[in-house]
Amino acid sequence: TKKLPPSSRHDQILLPTVIHPVSGTLMVLVDPSVDKATRLKPKHESLIFPINASNDLKKMAMFYIDHTEVTVKQYKKTHPTHDQTYITEKTCLACPAMGVDWVNADKHCRAVGKRLPTEAEWELAAGGSSKKPTYWSNKTKRSFANLVGEKDGFPSVAPVGSFPLGAGPFGALDMIGNVWEWVDTPHSPLPKNLRPKKKRTYRIVKGGSWTSPLGFATIDYRNVVAGDIKNPTFGFRCVKSIN
Repeated sequence: TKKLPPSSRHDQILLPTVIHPVSGTLMVLVDPSVDKATRLKPKHESLIFPINASNDLKKMAMFYIDHTEVTVKQYKKTHPTHDQTYITEKTCLACPAMGVDWVNADKHCRAVGKRLPTEAEWELAAGGSSKKPTYWSNKTKRSFANLVGEKDGFPSVAPVGSFPLGAGPFGALDMIGNVWEWVDTPHSPLPKNLRPKKKRTYRIVKGGSWTSPLGFATIDYRNVVAGDIKNPTFGFRCVKSIN
């Protein structure tokens, strides 16, 4: 794996980083040992039977996570017929791949030798131990993430990396806003009185999107949805374990 040279400026990509040999994507290292005090139990307990993500933290090892969401250009390498111009009107290869359900997000990651992050991994990469970085406060969040409205400069989705000031503590971009991101962690089954007639597997998307209000644009918010939904605001990024 090709490693990038060290950075000499504090506002450049946090190192170490690698270029993934298969997908050619830039990935940043997330080291849980830096955040031993982290307890990733969501404050917003979605529906019932919330998953305690802190259990995953105990087993978590270092991993690499994509610097940005998977782009249309990258996704089309494994899904060549993918077309999201019904969302963006014009072709935007640098925009995140959207309208992707959990199964196809998982297939893409595995096809390039990666996987979807667990919820605990995603939260750690997004916020470190604090989960409430000062630069994502309600007063400044619109300057650091693509959320609902045009005050952030984008009425719809933005090309990945358009908000460098909103980088997470390990250097990952767009963890908040732009598109919701699938994680690997499944959600517990709904109670019988709330289950739809059709049997469905429920999954979790994180981080909010360009249609999300400030209240949804938090690291610990859990959006529980059916895994087969192809919502135009749903995208993803991949991670790579360190063997």
